[in-house]
Amino acid sequence: MTMGRPVCSTLSLTIRTARGPAEIDAAGEIYVRSGRAAFTWRPPGYFRIEDFRMFALDEEVWLALMGEAPVGVLSLLREANFIHCLYVDPDAQGLGVGSALVAHVRRVVGQPLTLKLDVPNRKAVAFYAATGWERMTGLEDQGVDDAGITWARYRLA
Repeated sequence: MTMGRPVCSTLSLTIRTARGPAEIDAAGEIYVRSGRAAFTWRPPGYFRIEDFRMFALDEEVWLALMGEAPVGVLSLLREANFIHCLYVDPDAQGLGVGSALVAHVRRVVGQPLTLKLDVPNRKAVAFYAATGWERMTGLEDQGVDDAGITWARYRLA
């Protein structure tokens, strides 16, 4: 499903866990669309819905819905309080969807959250800095992946 620009940015968001395969696929479509738009340094086939379906087998998948339309997804590896995926449909970015997803899941978890991100993703780095996340500084909290992309871990207390 491809979303057009929302009619009204004041529509309220509903945040809840994904219900069933169709909603996992809708979340996966947001993952693919947003990932391809944001991660321009990754190859075109890097973001695949099949991968997201695999993540969803072991992770809690939270959806942000504007009306009935899914506009954001957060997947959480609960035993580690680790956010594996946080993606907002490109047409819904700048409306507070990502912040609302993180705040909701943080309340549900009741403990600090962590995540890992590609350092070249300057928009994400700015988002996390502006919303209270702190970059972790241990040697195990930063590195370079197999494709030569620098990554870092962040924590929200």
